[in-house]
Amino acid sequence: MDVIILKKMISEGIVDFDKLLKKTYKELGISELEAFLLMELNALKVKNIHFVTPKILTKKLTISELEALSLMDTLMKKKYLNFVLIKGQNGKQSESFDIDLTYRKILEHYQTIVMDDIMKTDSKHETLEDEIVDLLEKNFQKQLKPLEVELISKWIHEYKYTKEDIKEAIFTAIKANRSSISYLDSVLLKKRQVNQDVKVRKTNKKKSSALKEFLES
Repeated sequence: MDVIILKKMISEGIVDFDKLLKKTYKELGISELEAFLLMELNALKVKNIHFVTPKILTKKLTISELEALSLMDTLMKKKYLNFVLIKGQNGKQSESFDIDLTYRKILEHYQTIVMDDIMKTDSKHETLEDEIVDLLEKNFQKQLKPLEVELISKWIHEYKYTKEDIKEAIFTAIKANRSSISYLDSVLLKKRQVNQDVKVRKTNKKKSSALKEFLES
């Protein structure tokens, strides 16, 4: 999921932004009052209101205009709030606020949690294949086919992908909302090709250095 999708889900009421922020604001490093201010700003955005002043915010929050201004300034410095110039239908520019940075930080917070869950080792599995299959079925929410399980075995034994390689690919697939083994295979193949290119460049560099030393000797 990316910021655009999250914004769409929030605007359509699929995701409750207030509940999301109440649950995460401490981990995100903002105060309770800053969180409430962001909730109010989000409510304005959902109503398609793009212009905000401290006076507008004090109508809902029991704070002074000076406190509201100070909170907005703090949120800008912490990179949770941003102001941009937009062009209206009349061609004139006006100032608009957005909290896209807040949406991004929330996504990054949950991505970190998901990544940690994926990367941690589960000792209940006898083999790495079992662990990867279980992890994929859990995150992709479907039972893998025999051919897919066979491909996973090839990743481990034939292509020599490490556990970290495979788990990082799973995380990449989750972020891209691509729950297929073929997508994972393409991610791993691309990484292998990059690693091979790096090895070739290093080898060629060593050969060039050795040849240069030989010619200069």
